Amino acid sequence: MTKIATVTPDMLEDLIPLRELDQEALEALADLAEYEDHPARSVVFRANSEDPWLRYLVSGSLVLATPDGGRESLVGMGDSAMVTRPLGLEQPFPHSALAGTDVRLLRMPRERVLDLLDHHRLPQYQVDVVDAENTEDSGSQLFYQLFEDLMEDRLTLPSMPDVAVRVRQAVSDPDSGAPEVAKIIQADPVVAARLMKVANSPAFGGAQPADSVAAAVVRLGLKVTREIVTAVTVKEVFKSSSPLINQRMTELWMRSTLIAALATVLARKLKGFSPDRALLAGLLHDIGAVPLLAHAHHYPELAGNPNLLSRTLDAYRGQVGGMLLRRWNFPEEVIAVPLNAGNWERSHEEAGDLADLVIVAQLQSVAETAEASRYPLLSETPAYRRLGLDALGISDSTPVMDEAREEIAEVQRLLMGK
Repeated sequence: MTKIATVTPDMLEDLIPLRELDQEALEALADLAEYEDHPARSVVFRANSEDPWLRYLVSGSLVLATPDGGRESLVGMGDSAMVTRPLGLEQPFPHSALAGTDVRLLRMPRERVLDLLDHHRLPQYQVDVVDAENTEDSGSQLFYQLFEDLMEDRLTLPSMPDVAVRVRQAVSDPDSGAPEVAKIIQADPVVAARLMKVANSPAFGGAQPADSVAAAVVRLGLKVTREIVTAVTVKEVFKSSSPLINQRMTELWMRSTLIAALATVLARKLKGFSPDRALLAGLLHDIGAVPLLAHAHHYPELAGNPNLLSRTLDAYRGQVGGMLLRRWNFPEEVIAVPLNAGNWERSHEEAGDLADLVIVAQLQSVAETAEASRYPLLSETPAYRRLGLDALGISDSTPVMDEAREEIAEVQRLLMGK
């Protein structure tokens, strides 16, 4: 699938060999560029074939496979961090390109690029020769190995807790109702107790307390029950057999509950958002880090180097999170949350969505803290404008944390079972 791309010349100026072109040529190519999207495990092009395009990997993971069995992995991190080397400059293609995850490519007419290189090359430009094998650091090698494990199904992804799976299936079954859903939940006393606690909390409580699981399901409704059960059980996947990694898992869970609480509070202030769906989106926004952390002990250099581990998480958490939620059969709106959670400049034409809400929640979580300088100003992000937060009086200097601290703390307590 192709989409018209909004490309500026500065996005192209570091790409090989486009960096050899003058400004006029870059502007011409920016007008011709378009995005090309491919789903995970699809073939982008095959070895020894030809087509008219020069491509660059924008986001996602791509495997290049040569006919003799050689393999190389590439990872794109967005418009500002595209893979600089081109795909298709040499044709016929010397390798096949396989999408390991959902990928986005930027493409432009190859012949036009070659023509501009003939007539608009910068004077005395020296072409750099890059030896990928020699310049690739150990971190990149580990990134590629992790990706290969994912591609070959060697990196086991966690399963959604059984009670959550069964509840989600029952809610989607038109022949099931509150009694059937309540019966499933009653089989897990811990989940049943936590669901009743949520139903009787200030956010959902009625004039009379819900004194049974069935009453709690009726009060909450089937869809809200589905999201709450998923939310209170998903903590089970934030575990590792390694004490060191388990500490990171605990930190990840605590951070996720804060983002979930903030997203819930924001959703209550905005039209068109379901607080329970926002809660789930906040909890799952960083779910891709879970399988990466869980398997880090298989890579001693990774597990023993906190900085390298953090870079690995940053590189893969979004795509792995999307893969995991797709495996769990979540809707595309929720899958988009981990894929875009760190994309502060995310741009789209539709109304604000859950991914925008979670972006804002993350920036609100660091407002007026020492960490704030590492992030963009909330008011300068597209998500802030799309959600219309200015009209609600929410800004960098007036974070929602200040006015809803107790409400946020209550949501966190419910998620942590306190």
